[in-house]
Amino acid sequence: MARPRVEIPYEELRELYVAGQSTLMLAQRYGCSPTTISAHLRRCGVQVRQARFREIDIPAAVLHDLYVLQRQSLAQIAQALGVSPSTIRNRCRSYGFPTRQRTYSDTV
Repeated sequence: MARPRVEIPYEELRELYVAGQSTLMLAQRYGCSPTTISAHLRRCGVQVRQARFREIDIPAAVLHDLYVLQRQSLAQIAQALGVSPSTIRNRCRSYGFPTRQRTYSDTV
Protein backbone atom coordinates (compact mmCIF):
# COMPACT_ATOMS: atom_id res chain seq x y z
CA MET A 1 0.00 0.00 0.00
CA ALA A 2 1.40 3.41 -0.98
CA ARG A 3 1.93 6.08 1.63
CA PRO A 4 -0.24 9.18 1.36
CA ARG A 5 1.51 12.03 -0.44
CA VAL A 6 2.42 14.93 1.83
CA GLU A 7 1.58 18.34 0.40
CA ILE A 8 4.09 20.90 1.64
CA PRO A 9 4.21 24.48 0.38
CA TYR A 10 7.79 24.83 -0.88
CA GLU A 11 8.13 28.58 -0.30
CA GLU A 12 6.92 28.27 3.30
CA LEU A 13 9.17 25.26 3.89
CA ARG A 14 12.17 27.11 2.47
CA GLU A 15 11.51 30.20 4.62
CA LEU A 16 11.10 28.21 7.84
CA TYR A 17 14.23 26.13 7.21
CA VAL A 18 16.40 29.10 6.28
CA ALA A 19 15.09 30.90 9.40
CA GLY A 20 16.61 28.08 11.48
CA GLN A 21 13.96 25.42 12.00
CA SER A 22 15.30 21.88 11.87
CA THR A 23 14.08 19.10 9.60
CA LEU A 24 12.71 17.40 12.74
CA MET A 25 10.68 20.46 13.72
CA LEU A 26 9.36 20.83 10.18
CA ALA A 27 8.52 17.13 9.98
CA GLN A 28 6.42 17.43 13.13
CA ARG A 29 4.70 20.51 11.72
CA TYR A 30 3.78 18.81 8.44
CA GLY A 31 3.16 15.30 9.80
CA CYS A 32 5.90 13.48 7.93
CA SER A 33 9.48 12.28 8.45
CA PRO A 34 12.62 14.44 8.56
CA THR A 35 13.81 12.48 5.51
CA THR A 36 10.75 13.64 3.57
CA ILE A 37 11.46 17.23 4.60
CA SER A 38 15.08 16.91 3.44
CA ALA A 39 13.96 15.54 0.09
CA HIS A 40 11.48 18.41 -0.38
CA LEU A 41 14.14 20.97 0.56
CA ARG A 42 16.56 19.52 -1.99
CA ARG A 43 13.84 19.58 -4.67
CA CYS A 44 13.27 23.29 -4.09
CA GLY A 45 16.99 24.04 -4.28
CA VAL A 46 17.85 24.44 -0.60
CA GLN A 47 21.19 23.08 0.60
CA VAL A 48 20.35 20.89 3.61
CA ARG A 49 22.50 21.52 6.67
CA GLN A 50 24.85 18.79 7.79
CA ALA A 51 24.10 16.50 10.73
CA ARG A 52 22.16 18.03 13.57
CA PHE A 53 25.07 17.44 15.91
CA ARG A 54 27.97 19.76 15.52
CA GLU A 55 31.41 19.13 16.91
CA ILE A 56 32.06 21.31 19.96
CA ASP A 57 35.68 22.14 20.72
CA ILE A 58 36.24 21.97 24.47
CA PRO A 59 39.96 21.91 25.23
CA ALA A 60 41.08 19.24 27.69
CA ALA A 61 42.81 21.86 29.86
CA VAL A 62 39.61 23.88 30.26
CA LEU A 63 37.53 20.83 31.09
CA HIS A 64 40.18 19.52 33.47
CA ASP A 65 40.17 22.82 35.34
CA LEU A 66 36.36 23.02 35.62
CA TYR A 67 35.57 19.36 36.25
CA VAL A 68 38.59 17.91 38.02
CA LEU A 69 40.14 20.84 39.86
CA GLN A 70 37.13 23.08 40.56
CA ARG A 71 34.79 20.07 40.89
CA GLN A 72 31.94 21.79 39.07
CA SER A 73 29.00 19.60 38.11
CA LEU A 74 28.35 18.52 34.55
CA ALA A 75 25.26 20.75 34.53
CA GLN A 76 27.22 23.79 35.71
CA ILE A 77 29.92 23.31 33.10
CA ALA A 78 27.36 22.65 30.38
CA GLN A 79 25.47 25.83 31.20
CA ALA A 80 28.66 27.90 31.22
CA LEU A 81 29.80 26.49 27.85
CA GLY A 82 26.37 26.45 26.18
CA VAL A 83 26.16 22.70 25.61
CA SER A 84 24.31 19.78 27.16
CA PRO A 85 25.51 17.91 30.25
CA SER A 86 25.80 14.74 28.15
CA THR A 87 28.25 16.54 25.85
CA ILE A 88 30.38 17.39 28.88
CA ARG A 89 30.15 13.83 30.22
CA ASN A 90 31.13 12.38 26.83
CA ARG A 91 34.05 14.75 26.49
CA CYS A 92 35.26 13.97 30.05
CA ARG A 93 35.14 10.28 29.13
CA SER A 94 37.05 10.83 25.92
CA TYR A 95 39.78 12.71 27.81
CA GLY A 96 39.96 9.92 30.40
CA PHE A 97 38.94 12.05 33.37
CA PRO A 98 37.78 10.08 36.42
CA THR A 99 34.02 10.02 36.84
CA ARG A 100 32.42 11.25 40.04
CA GLN A 101 29.35 9.93 41.75
CA ARG A 102 26.30 12.12 41.43
CA THR A 103 25.43 13.90 44.66
CA TYR A 104 22.27 15.59 45.87
CA SER A 105 23.86 19.02 45.35
CA ASP A 106 24.32 18.20 41.63
CA THR A 107 20.57 17.95 41.16
CA VAL A 108 19.49 21.18 42.86
